[in-house]
Amino acid sequence: MSGFEGMEDLLQDFLVEAGELLAGVDNKLVDLEQSPGDHKLLNEIFRGFHTIKGGAGFLNATELVTLCHLTENLFDKLRNNQMTLTPEIMDVIMSATAGVRTMFDTLEGGMQPGAADPAVIAALKQVLTGESAVAKPATPVPAPAPTPLPAAGPDWNAMFQAVTGPATVTAPAAPAAAAAASGALPVSHDVTGAKPEQVIAAAIGRRATDKPGAPAPAGRRENEKARDSSIRVDTSRLDQVLNLSGEIGLTKNRLNALRSDILNGHTDTETLHALDQAVSQLDLLVSDMQNAVMKTRMQPVGRLFQKYPRIARDLARSLGKDVELELVGEDTEIDKTMIEDLGDPIIHLIRNAVDHGVESPEERRAAGKPEKSHVRLEARQEGDHIVILINDDGRGMNAEKLRTKALEKGLITMEQSNAMDERQSFELVMLPGFSTKDVASDVSGRGVGMDVVKTNIQKLKGSIDIRSTMGRGSTFIISLPLTLAILPVLLVHLGGQPFAVPLSMVREIIPIQLSAIQEIGGRATMVVRGEVMPMYPLNHLLGWPTERPPAFGVLMQGLDQSSFILAIDGFMGREDAVVKSLDDFRPKGVSGVTTLSNGKIVLILDMKELFSMSSPGRGVPRSAFLIPQEQAA
Repeated sequence: MSGFEGMEDLLQDFLVEAGELLAGVDNKLVDLEQSPGDHKLLNEIFRGFHTIKGGAGFLNATELVTLCHLTENLFDKLRNNQMTLTPEIMDVIMSATAGVRTMFDTLEGGMQPGAADPAVIAALKQVLTGESAVAKPATPVPAPAPTPLPAAGPDWNAMFQAVTGPATVTAPAAPAAAAAASGALPVSHDVTGAKPEQVIAAAIGRRATDKPGAPAPAGRRENEKARDSSIRVDTSRLDQVLNLSGEIGLTKNRLNALRSDILNGHTDTETLHALDQAVSQLDLLVSDMQNAVMKTRMQPVGRLFQKYPRIARDLARSLGKDVELELVGEDTEIDKTMIEDLGDPIIHLIRNAVDHGVESPEERRAAGKPEKSHVRLEARQEGDHIVILINDDGRGMNAEKLRTKALEKGLITMEQSNAMDERQSFELVMLPGFSTKDVASDVSGRGVGMDVVKTNIQKLKGSIDIRSTMGRGSTFIISLPLTLAILPVLLVHLGGQPFAVPLSMVREIIPIQLSAIQEIGGRATMVVRGEVMPMYPLNHLLGWPTERPPAFGVLMQGLDQSSFILAIDGFMGREDAVVKSLDDFRPKGVSGVTTLSNGKIVLILDMKELFSMSSPGRGVPRSAFLIPQEQAA
């Protein structure tokens, strides 16, 4: 096996780097469509295909080399002004890049890709020969099935298995047959007139409305490649970790020396002072090390964003719309573990913006808007959170229609409808069961997949907020913690039991006097600086008996931006908790555990789940704050 491991590394490098390179080519193609004569873009795309072709040749992926070579030749003619880019030629190029992506999927599955769609090859050759009429690719005939990687020389099939994880590899269906089975677009088809679901299925390899855990569409690999656990780290960050580890080692040696002195009876003031300094130094170094290690997990969100312009372009074209997707804040860094989990929610939101949010060119002209609509995907850091915004300049959402539809479906009561403000009305689209075709036509289709989006965001400990103005557009705001591994918490206690609540929800801590608790509408409230806020005793949410009246209240802001007071016995300060998940056994209302400096294990509360278990929307009466003797009196 010596020397073989090096080949595994090269293969993995190709799969990762060529995938990113192709995503960049897709983005440049979208830009090129707006500026057909941009020679800089033409040169960059040419180099992209040339690089992919070189890597494919090293892997003996002959059919991939052939497809890249033909496409590379086309761009060579374009950049040398030997032909002019037309919409028909762009359709052929887009079909070729879709074919390259399909071949990448086959390589990831441990198989050599079969021949590309004959219709795509024929169209490329037709363009290269300079024929004036460029026919759109015809419906493809089934392509030859992928073949196992050659056994001659290194055991390529075993190598792919070692890299991708599966012990056995099932050959994927032929691209055309797989597309037909799944309802996705054959790779050679122009997207004009295609259904939105087909466009997205062709772009991401499955239906956009597939829910987590749903069976994969027909045609997908049975042995799905495990998510990429590798990460690219800037060497300067690794240098910082190395330097800090050296400093920690020196401080450890100093502490060992002081320990020996103290055990030998040297307990004078100077020795104790040196011990105090060494411990403080170690505390600072460990904190710096923790931050440095966390930074190695951070990746530019641009690696997530780069696949969306092509998806938005294809979807808009299939709907007969002119949509430009603008990317902002691509250098913003986010925890690597979140990047893959964010992919589906953002695809849902972009799909809704393009498909339902923005109007048709005719509607936009009638409304006095430019025919071209703009969708903005932005990321930025705000404190210890990452904020992602998806904004469109479309028709907006009608809060009254949303409430009416929710009433018709029995999702809310008339009393709840009358009490809802505009923001709460917009959130109705995230209720399970709200999404139907009827809703899509009447209220901009914002319900499509939104319950899935909300669920996935909440799994990442985040929240989603909706803002919309009729006739001007909608904005979806996703707020996420910087990392899932470290969670700043406030330590509170109930009786003698400590608990941790996310610090991001905490606004302030206030003392509670029983006389200040008022009952309004059957629920306990307290006035804080002129604002009436509902109150919830922690023991009530946990189902524990009341032993004493609460002494403090934690003024908190919920995931839906509403404020409330959590009544507790006391608090113990803040701490950066290293979160340990409870995958095998997780009590309801608990998101994980952490260990305090004294070794005690503390439960981290999931406030949203606690609230849903206790139905606090109805509130709790003032009597919930009284101990049993006082209730009897």
